[in-house]
Amino acid sequence: MDTARPASPALAAGIWTWQDQARDRIRVRLHVSPGSKIDVGIWWNRDDGAADVRLIFGLYPGFVELGSLSGNGFDAPGRHRAGFGTLAVNVAVQALQARCPPHLPVRGVLSNTDEDGLPPEERARLDDSRAAFWRRFGLDVVRRGSPPLDYLEGRVAVLHTVPHGLVAGQFERCVGLDRFMRA
Repeated sequence: MDTARPASPALAAGIWTWQDQARDRIRVRLHVSPGSKIDVGIWWNRDDGAADVRLIFGLYPGFVELGSLSGNGFDAPGRHRAGFGTLAVNVAVQALQARCPPHLPVRGVLSNTDEDGLPPEERARLDDSRAAFWRRFGLDVVRRGSPPLDYLEGRVAVLHTVPHGLVAGQFERCVGLDRFMRA
C-alpha cells in the first residue's frame, strides 16, 4: 500500500492518517466508509488502543447524522476546551464536504448522560457551551421537546471549518485533508 500518497480532493474510501510532534505527539485517523460513516479518531501521546477523542457521523440515504463526539468533554479535563473536539470536527467537515452532496441535511441530538449527576446550573452551562461549539461549524442548535433536547440541524453546504487556534497549545486545529496519507 502506498503510504506516501496524500488524500485526493475526492477523498477515496479507506483509512487516512496525519500526525505531528512538538512537545507532545498527536495522531489523527480518518476512516471514510461510503454509505456508512465518517469516523475521526485522535490519539494523544500514544499510537495504540482506543482513540482518546472520537467523532462519528453516520451516512444514511438522504441525511448525515452526528453519532457521537467523545473524549473531549468535562470528564476529560486534559482534553476539554483544548482544541481536540475542534480538530476532530474540522477533519469531519472536510470529509463530509468531499464525499456528500451539498444539499444533504445534517442532524443530530446533543446530550451527555455523564452530566446527569451534576447540579442543574452546571448542566445548563455545559449545554450552552456544547451548543455554541456546534454553531461555530455552521449548524443550528434547536431546543425542542419535553424534556427539552438540543437538536443539530443544517446542510453539508453550510458546514465550515474553524481554522484558528491550537490543539493543546501546540498543533493547528485545522489540518487540510491533502496532508493526510493513506494508511
